Amino acid sequence: MKISSIVDIVDGELLNSPSISFINNISSDAKKVKTSDMFIAKNIEDLQIAIANGAYAVIFEKDFEVIDNEVAFIKVKNLELALVKIVRYKLSILQIESYFCNDETFDMLKLYQNNHTKPIFLISKNIEKIFKFIDDIKDGDILISKDKNILESIYPNSKKFEKKIDEKNIKNLIKHSLFELSFSYKDIYFSKLRLSKIYLSSFLNIYDFFKGNIDISKLKLYSNFKSIFIDKNFEPIESGKSDSFIICQTNKNLIPIEIAYLKNEFKYAKTIFISKYKIFLLDEKEQIIIKNIEDLKNILKNSNFNCVYLIGFTNQESFEFLQNSQKFQTLF
Repeated sequence: MKISSIVDIVDGELLNSPSISFINNISSDAKKVKTSDMFIAKNIEDLQIAIANGAYAVIFEKDFEVIDNEVAFIKVKNLELALVKIVRYKLSILQIESYFCNDETFDMLKLYQNNHTKPIFLISKNIEKIFKFIDDIKDGDILISKDKNILESIYPNSKKFEKKIDEKNIKNLIKHSLFELSFSYKDIYFSKLRLSKIYLSSFLNIYDFFKGNIDISKLKLYSNFKSIFIDKNFEPIESGKSDSFIICQTNKNLIPIEIAYLKNEFKYAKTIFISKYKIFLLDEKEQIIIKNIEDLKNILKNSNFNCVYLIGFTNQESFEFLQNSQKFQTLF
């Protein structure tokens, strides 16, 4: 891509006159910059590393001095907007499908994006990550994002991924637990699916979009409303082998949905809410605030519960903490 074209696209200012006129790729990781890349610079230290690694150009909004006249220094007023303009320019020549979706659907699509007949590229809220694969996007490919604004800014006329599921197509629905379902859909029987009922619509939309070509067993890797069952020593055990479990959530958009579901479907048992920060939809008496995961064990020891809804901590870090803290105790 011509450096002069980049300057025009982003409405930037070229601060020097390097002899180099082209760049091949765009990178946001200084340590991974290769010869002929353009680097997205946010601080002087990374800028210096990128140049040392062979960057042909750097783009930035801060007041950096030109420290190498053989490298194109491109200054812009708004770096994120400049990156959006570059992505939009690159995609404008392509005929692709673009969809925006809900958070829960986006997370599930991560499990299945390689199962479609066409390449699917998942667009995150961080515009810089797009440059890792932007040159791989071809005519006919599919873009999906949970951020409608980001998607519209880089490729207009996107469609909503989710469609209203006709409930007449869902038959013999059995909720075995909060985390397991059986049902028939369009005459296909699904037995003991590892999925909460609140995310059934997302699954069926993905199932339809992929025309049934998905590995259902991958649902065990789905992170939303996933349980960590624990024994009397608060050590993780096999699913269903205990009456006590922990559900973790870090996505603020999904917390209200999951709390409402728990309060409605798990009334017969005791749920406690533990969070890294205050949750306004809960009464103060309903929630326990902790600063870090190490505080969790003492809360568990001094509480009566069947379910712990843990906010602000991932399933993985919570599982590893519970597992490792028990191992640590056995050493003494």
